[in-house]
Amino acid sequence: MPELKWGYAINQWDPRRARERERVFKAISACGFDGIELEAGTGRMAPLGNPVQIQMNYGSVRHFLGTMNSYGVKQIVSVFYNPGSPSIEASHNGKSPVNPNDHEAILETAKPFGQFLHDVQGLFFVVKAMPAYTAVAPVTEEKIRTAAECWNKVGKMMKEYGVQTAMHIDCLSAIHSMEDIDKILQFTDPDLVGLVIDTAELTIAGNNPAQVYEKHHARVKLFHFKDAHDVDSLGEYKGKDAGSLMSAGGQREIGRWFWEMGRSGGLVDFPGLVKSLKGHNYDGWIIVESDQSPNPWESAMLNNCYIKHVLSKI
Repeated sequence: MPELKWGYAINQWDPRRARERERVFKAISACGFDGIELEAGTGRMAPLGNPVQIQMNYGSVRHFLGTMNSYGVKQIVSVFYNPGSPSIEASHNGKSPVNPNDHEAILETAKPFGQFLHDVQGLFFVVKAMPAYTAVAPVTEEKIRTAAECWNKVGKMMKEYGVQTAMHIDCLSAIHSMEDIDKILQFTDPDLVGLVIDTAELTIAGNNPAQVYEKHHARVKLFHFKDAHDVDSLGEYKGKDAGSLMSAGGQREIGRWFWEMGRSGGLVDFPGLVKSLKGHNYDGWIIVESDQSPNPWESAMLNNCYIKHVLSKI
């Protein structure tokens, strides 16, 4: 029977101080998670956001890895990368995979992460597949194909470093429907580019993550597990400043879009999904997240409790 591997994303913690980073690593380890996902960032406010900053804060990538291991975290599983975010190190204000003129800059920005993941024996370069709907609309097959071409190029480069590229689709993305997910997977090379299933993001967008997995299980390389209690039934992702407005609750004033696993009212069928994973002999990593949690320490403990007492028994 395949064994699932559990990691945790550090995107909800503030890692600017060395002491806080130490506490985060210890908490993740104490809660039973063996790996972490880092989030690409820029400048000194993101000390774990890119290889340049890691080198500045730890002296070397090797020393960073040793420090992390000493606190009980065994594996850097993945790095999440949004090409639309600015980069001081790469001297740009964000690029789009939908713009073919940006592809070379995206490759250059991604390259140091390939070397970093190779050096730490990391596994996945997780990319935001498409910009927000409002930045791309109208969404056309040509635009999806152009984005796919970008990720094929990135995937080819990352493969040379021994790293798997995998696309992440969120609830604000221009790629939203099952049809659009099908298209971008059709246009990307399965040998170079895989898919990340984010349970909450897909649910909020009106998709069933278990159905997405059943349909595309051969392309799925990684999971992000978090719950959702609401669906974007008003199509607010299409509105102006949708990211800021939905983060603030949207028209329905929703307090939190993302929740810990196992909370009453959750829409994601995690036991059913785990059964499906095991039915397809998935033995890879699941990254748990605490997005929007007012207390990520508590969220990590609650998620660990649910894994230990529910999901591990399936």
